[in-house]
Amino acid sequence: MSELAEHSLVILARRPDGSVETLPPDQIGEIDKLTGRKDSLVWVSAKMPSEAEVATLGHEFRLHPLALEDLRKRQQRPKLDNFEAQHMIVAYEAVPDAPTGQSEIHIFVAAGWLLSVHWTPAPMLEAVVHRFANQHDGGTDGVGELLYLLLDAAVDSYFPELDRISERIDALEDRVLDGEADRDSLAEILFLKRRLLELRRILAPMRDVANALLRRDLDIVDTAALPYYQDLYDHLVRVLDQLDVYRDLLAAVLDARLTVASNSLNAIMKRLTAFTVVLMVPTLIAGIYGMNFDVMPELSWSAGYPFALALMAGAVIAAITFFRSRGWF
Repeated sequence: MSELAEHSLVILARRPDGSVETLPPDQIGEIDKLTGRKDSLVWVSAKMPSEAEVATLGHEFRLHPLALEDLRKRQQRPKLDNFEAQHMIVAYEAVPDAPTGQSEIHIFVAAGWLLSVHWTPAPMLEAVVHRFANQHDGGTDGVGELLYLLLDAAVDSYFPELDRISERIDALEDRVLDGEADRDSLAEILFLKRRLLELRRILAPMRDVANALLRRDLDIVDTAALPYYQDLYDHLVRVLDQLDVYRDLLAAVLDARLTVASNSLNAIMKRLTAFTVVLMVPTLIAGIYGMNFDVMPELSWSAGYPFALALMAGAVIAAITFFRSRGWF
């Protein structure tokens, strides 16, 4: 397993007896001899190929110029392109540690061979490479079954990603219900909505690719492989259904968050209103007794000042009691 990881170019050839041999990368120039053998299956896996390696792969496998252009530009949407005597499939594997959250995989298939190219770590794909390299009983019948293994591994990588998103949504729901309508929760909601949108942008075209394979648009998919591609299509439908459910849950969480924020603002406004009324009453009394007039009630009364203070204190206590009884404090 470590030996395969050392090379950016892995050449695997299954012999007619079912055993698989790993060939050195410098034998890529003899790919015609390998693919020309009867009952053989050749898989070339290229990881982070250089421009020179891309040119070599294009020459040895006679890749279509448009396919080579996609290899060089990358960032392609999932799709299935049919060329003369070969087909190109673009798929994605969910990789949490990758900068974009997924790894782009270009797969070229024809009778007797398969070429896969990826530029970032793709653990599920690499696991299939090692499993194929270590098989001794011919477990993979043909290129159609091998293609299914690759696509199924890529699709299955999204289930753990959806589980992580589900856990984050559950945590968000708890925070929002606890009244934590802060800026961090809003940023988390918007991040998850954007992540779900990115996943749907990837997985919806992949479902179309699986549907095309299920319709046997590729001559390499035989009748025996159809149940496997049906299972692949069902997995993609499940993933997309979960995405739609999570988007609805996030919308509900966002509505709840806005409701909590609105309720908090209403509570603050009620408290501010109560404080305003509490302070307004003594201010009114002090304003009346502070007017500069010679003839006023209790102006010459010796107990007038204590009476005014007592009146202010009584008004404040009455206002606080009134608002507390109604839950404004």
